[in-house]
Amino acid sequence: MKARSGIGSFGGVATIVDRSAHTSPANPARRPTDLGGLILRYALSGALCVVVLGAFLRFFTSSALWLDEALSVNIAKLPVAKIPGALRHDGAPPLYYVLLHFWMRMFGRSDLAVRSLSGFASLVTLPVAYVAGRRLGGRAGAWASVVLISSSPFAIEYATSARMYSFMILWSLLGFLALARAIEQPTHARLGALGGATALALYTHYWSLYLLGVVGLWLLWQSRARSGASSEQRGAMRRCFVAMAVGAVTFVPWLPSFVFQSLHTGTPWSNAAGPGDIVGVLGEYSGTGPWGTALGLTLFTLLLLGLFGRSIDGRQVLLRLRTRRRVQPLAIAFFGTLVVAVACGAVAQAAFVGRYTAVVFPLFILLIGFGATVFADRRVLAVVLAWTCLCGLMVSIGASTDQRTEANLVASWINRVASPGDLVVYCPDQLGPAASRLIHVPVEQATFPRAASPERVDWVDYRSVIARTNVQQFAVDMINRAAGHDLWLVWRAGYPGTDGKCSKLYTWLQDLRSNGQELVHSDTSYYEHEALVRFPE
Repeated sequence: MKARSGIGSFGGVATIVDRSAHTSPANPARRPTDLGGLILRYALSGALCVVVLGAFLRFFTSSALWLDEALSVNIAKLPVAKIPGALRHDGAPPLYYVLLHFWMRMFGRSDLAVRSLSGFASLVTLPVAYVAGRRLGGRAGAWASVVLISSSPFAIEYATSARMYSFMILWSLLGFLALARAIEQPTHARLGALGGATALALYTHYWSLYLLGVVGLWLLWQSRARSGASSEQRGAMRRCFVAMAVGAVTFVPWLPSFVFQSLHTGTPWSNAAGPGDIVGVLGEYSGTGPWGTALGLTLFTLLLLGLFGRSIDGRQVLLRLRTRRRVQPLAIAFFGTLVVAVACGAVAQAAFVGRYTAVVFPLFILLIGFGATVFADRRVLAVVLAWTCLCGLMVSIGASTDQRTEANLVASWINRVASPGDLVVYCPDQLGPAASRLIHVPVEQATFPRAASPERVDWVDYRSVIARTNVQQFAVDMINRAAGHDLWLVWRAGYPGTDGKCSKLYTWLQDLRSNGQELVHSDTSYYEHEALVRFPE
């Protein structure tokens, strides 16, 4: 007898309850002895191995902290009352930094300690992904979602990063579940959970505004639709919209800082967003190299199946140019958020950065997990998931040994050779946080263009400050400040947003002290690369 599935749909959010096939007495089940049977027999063990290995990789990387991570630590170590003021000059909301502040008080400030907060959030995400996947695609969808996110290079990379992106993924998944449950039955508890998820997302990253805006518009549209939903369902969606609005109201105390940041900070290190950035999202999720290419093709295929695929039988899958009803809300939220982000970025001249899409990444995982369930033959499903996980884990294992920054090489030279009282100059200042964290010699340190401390970067009116800075005068000031001591220049040519002024600073220092020695060459194989030049007294 064929397996049956009971499907219940509520306002575009569906629940599938699998029912096991019954074996006819006339056709007793045979013990699997072929390859397909072996695949099914070991599928669960393989899935558990993927989860365990993915969990381990979420706490392992050999790289030192790079700019963004070091900035997180340097802001979070401030007294809690001073964190909001520091963030006015940084451009982010405060929740992650407050969490990291208390985490560091418990576990210290080592690289492993500060990154493990993100790893912990990423681990919590796994069972949440299982529940979300089961709601959308039954048991098969649950296991597909959890192994796909467990082995995802994107999820693993940001689990090993002292940044807020793992929390963005977690809040989005919790928000999906809260919304789905509230649409089914809008109790006060469920609506409160939805409002809470909204507030958490807003206080974690500003790209949440794009997702919440798209979801809010979808709820309004559905609540007014005359077809496809009952009056009770439309009422539930209106109440969900109100719950999200109430959650958004909690953001009001932070609005003055948000407005200031919007007017005076931004992404001076990158170009404005464009339509082509949406295509690049798949590359962000799959990684680089041959395994990354293979993973990207597989994810693209699963995405198409999730959107348009329909199973005919165990041997055939039909693609129809109409989005599957069950995933329409997810597709609208995922692609709508990306489109809105590009549009707003183009208007505000802000960057479209792949890691910011963490806010919609769990929706992508649910879409491709649902795409995997198109394979009615569970042996085929197991092979497809095994291949996808293999590609993801190979990319992640390779990335775990990659060095994200040259700061450790720079700091090693300075710690070995520099003398107390030497001056270390960073150009631009964005190279300062990662390297200064590793320098233990009592040297003086200054950054271009503001001659400020290297621990943090002041993003306020960044491009205009650089444009107004006289490079020749800055070089003379640094030479005078280093009188009687060596001057060390940590710099990078062509750094976005600096208008080539770091190269000019290097030239002026060479003119003023002509015996510069390059000790570290800027190696572009590093994500954050930089050169170190010593100008002896």
